[in-house]
Amino acid sequence: MGKSATVFKDIGKACNDLLSKDFKVGKSTVEVKSKTKSGVTFTPLATKAGESVSGSLKAEYSFLPWLSCEANCGTNGSMSLSVDAADALTKGLKLTAECDKAANKAGLLQSGNLIAEYKQESMTCKTSYDFFKSALLANASMALGDLTAGLDCAYNAAKGDLTKYSLAMQFVQPDFIVSAKCVDSKGSKTMGCGYYHKVSSLMQVGVDLSKPLSKGDVDIEFGCAYKLDKDTTVKGKVDSAGLLSASFKQKMNAMTTMTLCAQVDVNDLAANKHKFGLALNITP
Repeated sequence: MGKSATVFKDIGKACNDLLSKDFKVGKSTVEVKSKTKSGVTFTPLATKAGESVSGSLKAEYSFLPWLSCEANCGTNGSMSLSVDAADALTKGLKLTAECDKAANKAGLLQSGNLIAEYKQESMTCKTSYDFFKSALLANASMALGDLTAGLDCAYNAAKGDLTKYSLAMQFVQPDFIVSAKCVDSKGSKTMGCGYYHKVSSLMQVGVDLSKPLSKGDVDIEFGCAYKLDKDTTVKGKVDSAGLLSASFKQKMNAMTTMTLCAQVDVNDLAANKHKFGLALNITP
């Protein structure tokens, strides 16, 4: 029996997470997650970016084992609501209805999506339609042994245009993953590939290359993560734009995790372009 198929959005996820997760510079966030006796999970989030302070409150509740709801509202006036029904009609099928109200936008809603996602061991597929934007999205992926390949496309039903399509694949082995992707967005094509290597139980490395076909330059990111102990992880990365980033993640106790990160522009160390970030996650 072959390996199970990876959903399209998660193709190359191991390398992407290594090079992007825990590097949220330019802002400080505090998140507290708690669950009431009635089963409602509340997650307030406060964010400070420069002189601006904003917040949001997310609430999640499972009405039935297969039916759950999530609502999110922000201090800027944005709101979103989603309802998920998993395995209700048949095993492996998840139906989602979601809507969004953007901040400072006229109208009751700005988007309303109906999403259907189906997963089996050897294949996955997903489609969604936004009634406000007339945007139809669809993707599918299939596993053939250690290889997973997928296709994603976006279609504007109002204009009759194929606005975007992507092809992606990844080859998975116990200690490394190789992925590749081709994206065509409104005629602009970009090729990319990634390599993730689990050197040991303590260390991982990853490299990502991206090449817009309309340009001669190749964008490169290289990074590594090292686990100092069971509660502490350090990460670092550098890219072809001359940005050097580092993060320090510490599980302070059973409830609290703190992440510190920094980004330095090595092209001009004297300039005031360096960024820092802090994230505090509390889960009682």
